[in-house]
Amino acid sequence: MSITLWIGGAFVLNLLVGAALVLGVYKLMEQRVAAGAFGGVLVGAAIIYAEATFGEEMLTVTVSEMKLLVLAAAAGSVLGVLGTLLVFEPEI
Repeated sequence: MSITLWIGGAFVLNLLVGAALVLGVYKLMEQRVAAGAFGGVLVGAAIIYAEATFGEEMLTVTVSEMKLLVLAAAAGSVLGVLGTLLVFEPEI
């Protein structure tokens, strides 16, 4: 599979994961704020670790290709989080 498909996949996957994580954190914070905050950090860190481990096993890429993958994943996550926050505005 080409690196372009991997970059697109990383973007879309992280867009969906970012949105799902925001909704999950909202749900947890409705019950306990601390559970939502720490749960979001732990799940987010686990997702980053899993993606890095999976990517290392599946891909052999150059440093410049790795940079593009990381940028695409980060942009997808940011857009997923921001999009979800704009659609489901929290009531504070």
